[in-house]
Amino acid sequence: MALRTPRGLGRRRPSLSLVVIVHDMRDQARRTLYSLTAGYQQGVSATDYEVIVVENSSERVLGEREVAGFGRNFRYFLREETRPTPVFAVNFGAAAARGRTIGIMIDGARLLTPGAVRSILMARRMDERAVVAIPGYHLGDQLQQDALAAGYDSRTEAALLERIGWPRDGYRLFEVACFSGTSRPGFFRFPGESNCLCMSRTIWEAVGGCDERFDLPGGGQVNLDLYKRVVERDDTLLVTLIGEGCFHQFHGGVSTGTGSEARRALIDAQVEQYRKLRGRKYKNPRVRSVTLGLVPDAALKFVDQSVRRALEEIGEIENQAAP
Repeated sequence: MALRTPRGLGRRRPSLSLVVIVHDMRDQARRTLYSLTAGYQQGVSATDYEVIVVENSSERVLGEREVAGFGRNFRYFLREETRPTPVFAVNFGAAAARGRTIGIMIDGARLLTPGAVRSILMARRMDERAVVAIPGYHLGDQLQQDALAAGYDSRTEAALLERIGWPRDGYRLFEVACFSGTSRPGFFRFPGESNCLCMSRTIWEAVGGCDERFDLPGGGQVNLDLYKRVVERDDTLLVTLIGEGCFHQFHGGVSTGTGSEARRALIDAQVEQYRKLRGRKYKNPRVRSVTLGLVPDAALKFVDQSVRRALEEIGEIENQAAP
């Protein structure tokens, strides 16, 4: 499969390459990619970054023509994948990247806020060690795997987006969202992952990308594993963009779109696979983060939640230490 330089980029090397993995989520991927366009992202131009869309084939393929319509800084690769994991697609996309910074969006059903690209580039300019994490959210007022039982579906979500007039003001996504499970500890404690994680090419190559032994449907805990291996390094500095968000769209995915019994069985398998590969159960990295970014009014409630959770945890720690 040839790696082509898209028309319009010329020989200038983009500062950032965002690798977006897509499979059987055509409608959600369209919205995700729109949120990555230079017309939606503020304070940057199309020559500052590229978007590499790697699609594992399905009956609902997005296709090269549609992706090209989002801008000349979008590149598209269709793969025939026989295994149910996105890890090979991630590593393929990162190998095709031209940017000095590589960003991984392992789930292509994620909407970004309008300052995401600008803030990633800002953080990376401030410190070459910076590993930039955007917190995760679920659209809706509860985790989608829980909302599923109450009838939450793609139509419910479309109505939410229409209510806030998305995409006219991308920051209004905070009004109709809640923290994802792995981001629930908040900004000031220890989240478990980021679904938009950006690092230097040097760091990506040093950790060897995604571990391709994570072969369960959806990749199992591969994204958590990548996050932990990267942020626990001595030569990295975790930077969390508290004014930006990465919002999960409902798409019937393996972890948020299945029934409770099936989901429990899948989570059990993911936990066990991580334990076999790493010798222990996954624990969120205890790494303090530098926080960066302007916080829009709509996101202040998440700052409040983060402060409260941090104080509650500190209080619990102090109570445990008391004689």
